[in-house]
Amino acid sequence: MAAAPVDCCATECTVRAIAQAMTQIKSAVLATSQPHNREGSGKFDLDHTNARPGCIAYLQGSKQTEFTMYKTIVVHLASGESVCATMRVAARLAGQMEAHLIGTATTGVVELNYLMAAGAPMAVMAAADIDDLRQEAQQQLRQFEAQCQAHGVPSFEARLMDTSAADALLLQSRYCDLLVAGKADLLDYGMLLPARLPDTLLTKAARPVLLVPANMPADVRFDKIMLAWNGSQAASRAIAFAMPLIARASKVYVAVCNATQERIDVGGDPGVDLAVYLSRLHRNVELLRRDTDEDPDLALTSLAAEAGVHLIVAGAFGHSRIHDLVLGSTTRGLIARAEVPLLMAN
Repeated sequence: MAAAPVDCCATECTVRAIAQAMTQIKSAVLATSQPHNREGSGKFDLDHTNARPGCIAYLQGSKQTEFTMYKTIVVHLASGESVCATMRVAARLAGQMEAHLIGTATTGVVELNYLMAAGAPMAVMAAADIDDLRQEAQQQLRQFEAQCQAHGVPSFEARLMDTSAADALLLQSRYCDLLVAGKADLLDYGMLLPARLPDTLLTKAARPVLLVPANMPADVRFDKIMLAWNGSQAASRAIAFAMPLIARASKVYVAVCNATQERIDVGGDPGVDLAVYLSRLHRNVELLRRDTDEDPDLALTSLAAEAGVHLIVAGAFGHSRIHDLVLGSTTRGLIARAEVPLLMAN
């Protein structure tokens, strides 16, 4: 079938009309909302006072650096002594950031039923056992709500999930800015094959993980932060994720340990380029170097204790599994030895 003839004159007229309309719209927008200099005074409308009301709110809001805020934080509510410290840190942080805090308690019922069915077909957990697990989780959620109210958290919610802790937290990590968990939550018994919860989160979570020690003092603060730098992508990502805390710190240390032994390739003196980069964002940056026969995790924890830092930021599992198996894992060493919270990312 032959194509219909095109009226070139009509098409040209339409294009001209659209162009004229766009020009008029552009002129109107520029006249009402562009921060131009008024009456030849040479002074620019930096406060956007000549803009329309909607533009004023948007432009003033855009002045704030959004990367310096965590707006959604997820905290794992585990059983044990460490949960109080974990909740306290998460609530304090959410209050400071004016963030929405999500407390997640898990029962592991789904995975436990699978385990029972593997041993005896059609077997399921008794209703009384399920109720006990859920009541324990609900008790943790009540404590969480009390902590939120005590620390003035502006927005929070409690979630009870029947999956394993790892599955619940990994799912929620896709929709938050930060995960908070206890450093002592070593095993997740709700999984089909019990695994170290910190390891699972650090290798699979979409967001950074803040690991809190059980002996965390009541006065939660992150005034002094130490960045463990080895030039790896994992360390760089961890630092980027930690920017909301770095921006609020009074002192930032860049720690480099055993640069020659670790073969740190950073394009110059180890740590200098990072310190210069951070100095554009933070005025008080200091470079710490230590060459020693100690393992990196021992050297880093020693530096942290000497400097009196409140938080260590480090990349997680930057080496291969074979390297960690043969030579040991710096990540696991830090988790075991650090007496201050760790913010880590892979």
